[in-house]
This record gives sequence, structure tokens and C-alpha cells, in this order.
Amino acid sequence: MVISADQILPVYKPIGYSTYDLVRIFKRETKFQGKIGHGGTLDPFATGVALLLLGKATTRFEEIRAWTKIYLAGVRLGATSSTQDITGSITQLPAIDFSTLDKKDIESAIAGFTGRFEQKVPAYSAAKHEGVPLYKLARQGIEVAKAKTVEIFSIELVYFRPPILTCRVACAGGVYIRQLSQDLGEKLGIGGLLFYLEREKVGDYGLRDCLGVGDFKNLSFAD
Repeated sequence: MVISADQILPVYKPIGYSTYDLVRIFKRETKFQGKIGHGGTLDPFATGVALLLLGKATTRFEEIRAWTKIYLAGVRLGATSSTQDITGSITQLPAIDFSTLDKKDIESAIAGFTGRFEQKVPAYSAAKHEGVPLYKLARQGIEVAKAKTVEIFSIELVYFRPPILTCRVACAGGVYIRQLSQDLGEKLGIGGLLFYLEREKVGDYGLRDCLGVGDFKNLSFAD
């Protein structure tokens, strides 16, 4: 497959890979010598669309940040996590009677998270306080309260079988789905953590457009 040395390349990020891993593997497999970056990180436990920015496309990072992102998120209700996801220390809350929670309760709760609002910045995030990433401070037992304005266009309830709730979130860049999962659990009064996350789309680039990591070795560059 022949590609441009100045293009946006959508890649499917598997579980366990960091976004930087994709950049590193791409450079190793293709021997690419040009400038390369990415269009936004995904946590290692998450999967889905990651954009590699080649050559002149690296100048479009700020533009890409403003593109709509669509996520499929699985929320584990009835438990909390130190990192708000499955990678942290998980606390099982006292026995929850899920029979009292129905679809209308959930849809009412998630509707409250649409629009523009102030979202707490997770303690375990790369956001910085006085030049230090919050996750480094959190590992030292220091929590810094930070919040930022985010925008969620829509949240659709896809599936609910206790204790897992799955929803599709369309949002602007910068939304913390981990924080959303915790906040949703708190709003329902039963706690929650992010169990699963797949980024289905970034702008016009979807899962069907993505190359796999194994495809890198078959790429060549147009003259």
C-alpha cells in the first residue's frame, strides 16, 4: 500500500499499546525518516481509532483536537477505582439491588451530562499543576483539584445488563470518559468505573478506515 509522507493515517490501537507505541512501531517498520506525531492519546487499556500525523500533517494537531470524537464506553456500576478505570485499585461497594434501577433512570441520568459543563480533571491524568503531571502528584498521595469546560453532544444508552452499562458518547476533544463514568455512577447513587473504552471515530475517520499495526510493514511512500 502506497501512502503519502504528509498525510493523516488512521490506525487501530489494540489493548496494551500506548499511542506512542504506535508511533515507535511505525517508524521501525517503515523506516520513516520524516516528522511524525499523533492526533491525541488513548490510554493503554483503551482501543480504537488513533491518528498518526505524518510530515506536514503534524501542523494540523490543533485542528484535530477540535474534531468530534465518538466513544463506546462500558461502565461497571457498583464499584469504584482509584484511577476511575480497571487499571486502578478497585473497591466493590456494598451489595447493590440493581432491580431498582431501570432504563429510564439511566437515560435520565446520562441526559444530565450533555451540553457544556465544568468537568473535574482526574487525579490520574497528564494535565499539569505547576508544570508537574497530576498522575505523578497522585502517586505521591497529592491530589490537586482542577476542572475545565468540556462539551458532550450526545450520550446514547446502548446496553444495560447489571452491573455493566454501555453507552456511546459523542463529544468535543478533551472530555475525560473515566471521569464521566465515575460521575455517572455517583449520580445513580451506586458508584461506577470505566470498564471498557473504544474510540470509534475521530472527525471523519472511523474504525473501518484504520490500518492495523501489522499492516505497517506493507506500506511504502509515494515519491
